[in-house]
Amino acid sequence: MPLTGTELLDVLASEIESSTGCTDPGSVCLAVAAATEVLGAKPEEIHVLVSPNLYKNGVSVGIPGTGRVGLPLAAALGALLHDPGRGLAILSDVTDAVVRQAEQIVSDDRVHVAYGQAPDPLYVKATVTRGQDKAYAVIMGDYSRITEVVRNGETLIRRSVVSSASAYPLKQYTVKSLYDLILSMEPEAFRFLLENARRNKDAALQDLQSSSLPLGRHFQQCMTPDLTDSLAVSSAVQAYTAAAGEARMGGLNVAIMAIAGSGNHGITNFVGVLSAAEALHATEEQVMTALAISSTLTVYIKAYIKRMTAFCGCGVAAATGMAAAVTWLLGGSYEDSVHAMQTVLGTIGGMFCDGAKLSCAYKLSTAASFAVQASYLALDGCYLPEGVGIIAHTIEQTFANVGRLNDPGMLATDRELVQIIAKNQQCAAAPVQETGKE
Repeated sequence: MPLTGTELLDVLASEIESSTGCTDPGSVCLAVAAATEVLGAKPEEIHVLVSPNLYKNGVSVGIPGTGRVGLPLAAALGALLHDPGRGLAILSDVTDAVVRQAEQIVSDDRVHVAYGQAPDPLYVKATVTRGQDKAYAVIMGDYSRITEVVRNGETLIRRSVVSSASAYPLKQYTVKSLYDLILSMEPEAFRFLLENARRNKDAALQDLQSSSLPLGRHFQQCMTPDLTDSLAVSSAVQAYTAAAGEARMGGLNVAIMAIAGSGNHGITNFVGVLSAAEALHATEEQVMTALAISSTLTVYIKAYIKRMTAFCGCGVAAATGMAAAVTWLLGGSYEDSVHAMQTVLGTIGGMFCDGAKLSCAYKLSTAASFAVQASYLALDGCYLPEGVGIIAHTIEQTFANVGRLNDPGMLATDRELVQIIAKNQQCAAAPVQETGKE
């Protein structure tokens, strides 16, 4: 059965979620909040176990509204912001008074965070205690998917982990069929994507007004009017994606619409396409269609590489989808879009992920800028040929090849990355940093 437009819209809506701050500390905060809610009182002790991948992504990233980093602080905030109904937007409620209370909880050595073996690459188990009472909550498979909540041995919530087939329903279709479906639909159906893109660009604009965050402003100053078309578009994309990424990773209290489980994917996808479209003076209808192409392909590629990766998912998924969308905006064919995507994957597909932090703004803006260049190159007949390196004879097989590189290919690399990061944390004297391994 072919996919319907309504089904595509449902998939896209399910893959988009508002997130304040990085999703990894947000997930820890959410798990502690869920456990604290059923405990019924502020906990005396908080113990959190996270998977190595989540530790890698959460240990060095800014927590919005705090000016600090660290999973222990995120956990302590969860005990104070115990409203799991907020989902990944839970950190929106951070205030100075709450931060001071959370810092005191950490200083009192009441928070213990460790990483270790876990049943899923994306895993958090938060256990809270007060007196004889004990509760725990588990998040697994996706950042806001609470799969288990238990209080004093009584199971209050238990949800099965979503199977791969149901978690990634688009994977059964070809890229061409999805591309054709999008072009057959009224652009107005995708207006919600445009609203999400504008919301994410607001984060970039807030960054550009911050004197303490220089990356976005630096790239913005490079946006001179005498650039050629391709450089003008790619420089605009680089400036705004860098600014939004810097705002989020630097801990500004900004809300980001995440896609495929990642706020940085949401920045690359939404801000990247919107910035390119604005530089190209595209119509609203064209922007909405382009966002549908990019968003659909970002979600589609994640079916092959999954939520947690040893390489930069922004470069492999979001920037790849973005390349197809920009190629379409430039008047290219489906085949041109495939060539642009192949070029992105064959060029920057191996950019490793060493955790969420300020360098993500550098990486995702580089990937987004290169996606624009790959689009222009494809239209000039310049692209990586099929059957070379990881580039297969179909785009679907190339995605599968990239998935293999992630798992099992880079599992050992990922373990080494986590150990390097943990050692750096042990050597650092900065407070509120995770330093131990279970």
